[in-house]
Amino acid sequence: MRLSVLPFLRTLRGRLLTACVLVQLLVLALVLVNTSRVWHDAARQALGTRVAALSQLFAATLAVPLQTNPAGTGLLLDTLLSVESIDYLVLTNARGEVVATKGWPLGQALPPPDRFDGSQNIGANVHAVAPISAAGVHLGELHFGVSAQSWHAAIDRLSAQNAAILISGLIATLLLMALFGMWLTRTLNRLIDAGGSGGLRYFSPLPTPTGNDEIAQLTRRFNDMGVAVRERIKELGEARQRGEIHLARAETERARLTALLSAMRFGVLFVDNDNRIVFHNPAFCALWGIADGGLAGRAVAEVLQQSFNRPLQIDLPGHYSDAATADQKRIDFGELAMSDGRVITQQCYRVAERDGSASGRMWLYEDVTQARQLAERMVNLAERDSLTGLYNRHRFQEELARMVLDAERRQGTTALLFFDLDEFKYVNDTLGHAAGDELLKAIAREVATQVRRHEVLARLGGDEFAVLLPDCTVFEVGKLADRLVSRIARMQFSTDGQVLRPSTSIGVALYPQHACNAAELVAHADAAMYQAKAAGKSTWRMYRAESDPARIASSRLSWKERIVDALETDGFELHFQGIYRTHSRELMHLEALLRMKDAGGTLIMPGYFIGHAEKTGKIVDIDRWVIKRTIELLAARPHMPSIAINISGRSFDEPELPEFIGRLLRLHCVDPTRLLVELTETAAVSDIGEAQRFIDALRVTGCTVCLDDFGNGFASFAYLKQLKADILKIDGLFIRDLPNDADSQIFVRGMVAMAHDMGKTTIAEFVENETIYRMLLEMGVDLVQGYYLDRPCHDHPGLLRGLTRDVEPEKENDHVPQSE
Repeated sequence: MRLSVLPFLRTLRGRLLTACVLVQLLVLALVLVNTSRVWHDAARQALGTRVAALSQLFAATLAVPLQTNPAGTGLLLDTLLSVESIDYLVLTNARGEVVATKGWPLGQALPPPDRFDGSQNIGANVHAVAPISAAGVHLGELHFGVSAQSWHAAIDRLSAQNAAILISGLIATLLLMALFGMWLTRTLNRLIDAGGSGGLRYFSPLPTPTGNDEIAQLTRRFNDMGVAVRERIKELGEARQRGEIHLARAETERARLTALLSAMRFGVLFVDNDNRIVFHNPAFCALWGIADGGLAGRAVAEVLQQSFNRPLQIDLPGHYSDAATADQKRIDFGELAMSDGRVITQQCYRVAERDGSASGRMWLYEDVTQARQLAERMVNLAERDSLTGLYNRHRFQEELARMVLDAERRQGTTALLFFDLDEFKYVNDTLGHAAGDELLKAIAREVATQVRRHEVLARLGGDEFAVLLPDCTVFEVGKLADRLVSRIARMQFSTDGQVLRPSTSIGVALYPQHACNAAELVAHADAAMYQAKAAGKSTWRMYRAESDPARIASSRLSWKERIVDALETDGFELHFQGIYRTHSRELMHLEALLRMKDAGGTLIMPGYFIGHAEKTGKIVDIDRWVIKRTIELLAARPHMPSIAINISGRSFDEPELPEFIGRLLRLHCVDPTRLLVELTETAAVSDIGEAQRFIDALRVTGCTVCLDDFGNGFASFAYLKQLKADILKIDGLFIRDLPNDADSQIFVRGMVAMAHDMGKTTIAEFVENETIYRMLLEMGVDLVQGYYLDRPCHDHPGLLRGLTRDVEPEKENDHVPQSE
């Protein structure tokens, strides 16, 4: 029983009912006690009033009889005793003697009178005394008793009625409280059930009671809370779903990135700050010859040291340690020559977190073996004759300039053997060009067997060949010429059943005995060859000036004196040719071209006097004259385009020349960027140290540096990292026959791509027709120059306006090859 009561008492309804019962019982007890007390007080007051009334009545009735006839008062007492509720009557006189008595035993002492002030309880009978007096004289007293049972019975009845009423109210209150508790706890239990485990997720709003009491407010608040919780759960569910979607997308992107990295031909390697591998793609393992798997977490230097394909010379631990401690975002570690013969480039990139801190490094490895082989092939194509495999004219000119310069510095001798085949035109005309080509290849093979390694054999074109001999004697040159003539004469060339016995005529010229520069050496060797042909062919001749008609004619004039006279008497003048943007034909700048005026005013082209000026040292004075006149012109016409000037290779030996240029620019307040200085590639590469110093000094002045005749020495591409030129002008030899020469097209495309990759601007000269112009536009050449656009002239429109202009192309049938 106790166990069944305790759970009920722990509930809100049990506690509420218990508290109500206790309160009602306490109130009932207090009401009963208070009611009893009130009724007793009321009864006492009523009895007191009745006793007082009876006392007055008895005193008035007995005053006369007691005074006149005390003995007859007995009968009067009988009458008074008949009054309702009178229990006894005892009449005494003034002396206290009993005169008469009714209902009270004689001899029994009379009780004291009761008091009605609440100081004593009222019993079943009330004892009272009524004093009797007349005219102020005390006559005696009447002692009488009044019955109080009817009063007590009435009080008991009233108390019973009140108790019944209170008990009924208690029961009714308990029932109402029970019903209220059930209603209240039912609503609360619904709230508890609705807010139970998992209830709010599927929460439906509870019915809201009518009114605005606390339960209704609580229910509304609970419904609002339930709706808010359900919405929040829904939002969390959606957020979780979005998170799962984002996670799925992230996984998809990661899979795509992994697939992309796996498909790349570049080797990709991610390492942490401790140089331990985080990620790698298959190309990395393939490049280094590493088994793909189990590399994550291993030290990269340890892994690479155990690889099958290793670099020939590199300190791997120090290599990667230097990269880990560097602050640069990107480090280019150059090329690695691998043990399997491949060439790999390696670059390192810093991987940064959002806060900027480094979380590791990314290494990129690229197999550039094919690119290097292609570059070597391009160099070979640029240097080699496609038919015979010998050096071509470009490489020959480069080697000739180098050997002449070396001979000049070492005070040595360089020999040039210039020869062609006698009657070769007959072979082409009668047997065809195919037979002629085969004969040329046979001659090339035969002559190559007679040339030593340090000597240069080249085919200059057609049936013309040349051999360069550095540091040689006249005897050695003569012996080689004899061997070549005899070996070619003994050859028997068969084609289509015919046997040919070729022969050759060789001309020999020595530097500096027979020429003062490379061009003159070629001219004199060519003249010696014709001297050999005049001697009967199949022989050789050393150059003799007295037998050279051109030499005889040119010796009549002293070029040195003419140059000095031109410098002193303003015998030079500048002509200008425009250089235009390829895609818009907008005039970008002008090139200043030097001309000499003879006594009759006829212009002499620079090809006639520049060689003599270089030999005599006057070329430096000419350079200074051109620089001064150009800067003065720029100062006088501030709105005209920039001007490019040509500086000779001899000026590299003049360390004061860049300062001379800078001083004139400052003196005339000319913006240095308006002056472009062109240097020939051949001269720059011949002395790379002096050229680099000279170019660096020019760049300090603010001038733009242009490398002229680029590609003439194609093998010098590697020097571009040292020669910080801004503009590359492609040699005109590649441009003149561009539409018909596939090799030239390859070279030009390669030079343009390389220049653009290095951030340099390209210029193509000798643009002589629309076809060449269109091809250069398609190849991406930045600027063009040539007779197709305009011709050099003294009063070029760009000098007058200094504005851009749309070019009216020259008609192709009016073209005359450009000559400076």
